Amino acid sequence: MSDLTDRAIARITEECQEKEYLIPFEEYLTSIMTDKIAEKVLDEKKTLQGCFDEMKKAAEKHMVRNGNVGTAYIPPEEGFAIIRDYYGIDLAEKSRPDPGVIDIMDFL
Repeated sequence: MSDLTDRAIARITEECQEKEYLIPFEEYLTSIMTDKIAEKVLDEKKTLQGCFDEMKKAAEKHMVRNGNVGTAYIPPEEGFAIIRDYYGIDLAEKSRPDPGVIDIMDFL
């Protein structure tokens, strides 16, 4: 990994301290991390908490109430899309090979 991705992962990992509910967000972002995505994650205006708040807003739209109790479910792919939208991540950025990486398949 590059220094940029290392810094982005360190930032979101630090954000999870004492906020375990943010760990799934951190794990997803780490799993798709590239330098281009790291730049977006390092944007000072974006935080995991802000992303979580966006997810809560989306969940409230799906909420079903039964008396004072409400439940909501967001399918995983919809949740991942909310995270990507919040950070402005285009998955096509992830699928493009990093120009500094050599693909062994090119030699076969």
